[in-house]
Amino acid sequence: MKNYMIKSLGVLLLAIALAACGSSPTPTAPPVDLPAPVVTAAVPTAQPNLCNNIYYPVKNKAVYKYTSTGSSAGAYSFQNVISRSTRKGFTVTSRFKKAVNRLRWECKPEGLAAMGIGLTDMASSMALRQFTNFTASNVTGVSLPANLAPGMEWAYAFDLQGTERVKPGEPAGNIAGRISMTYKAGNIGNVTVPAGSFDALAIEVKTSTEFQIVRANGQNQQIVSFATYTIWYAPGVGWIKSNGSGNLNSQKYFETIVLDSYTIP
Repeated sequence: MKNYMIKSLGVLLLAIALAACGSSPTPTAPPVDLPAPVVTAAVPTAQPNLCNNIYYPVKNKAVYKYTSTGSSAGAYSFQNVISRSTRKGFTVTSRFKKAVNRLRWECKPEGLAAMGIGLTDMASSMALRQFTNFTASNVTGVSLPANLAPGMEWAYAFDLQGTERVKPGEPAGNIAGRISMTYKAGNIGNVTVPAGSFDALAIEVKTSTEFQIVRANGQNQQIVSFATYTIWYAPGVGWIKSNGSGNLNSQKYFETIVLDSYTIP
């Protein structure tokens, strides 16, 4: 009996040993390298170019040549060149009769606004021939609204100061006053000028001006003028024609301005 128990115990121990040797550990999955989290940089939002206006393309080195006829000032020609264009504004340089005028424009969410007097008709041409160093203040409204369309109405006004054009060394007088304009966009129609035929938007502009001139010799002069013009703007081109009449210190005048040629880079 004793020998039997010893044998049985030996068999049991042998079975346990064999089981231990034959069994393998539970396989463990190899570690997986997880990709690092991807950080996406914020893309800056493009700021809109407020100078983009379908009726006044703002392009550096764009050149426009015009001729005026019919007024008491006689026929005259002038050239406008756009320069220093940014997202905030641009400069229009007008050259005529040996005179140069640089006018800065601002581009606003509501539209384009000229910061002073530009060469637009006979009255402004006479002012620019006699005076210089113009500065504008208290500007309200815009010259051309954004999203301009038939039927729109708007206003624009500013105070203006300048000095008299004189020869070097001579005392100069001063000019100061205010210019106010109201606009009403009409219909789109075909307009033919020397530069070509265009489908253009007609805009009626009524201008009232009142200035006080103080000459270097102490003499004072008041200038009052009223004018009503129709101005045509062609999409992708700009100002192509003006036609109207006015009253400058009780003297009536009529005028037509046409675009002779233009180059837009």
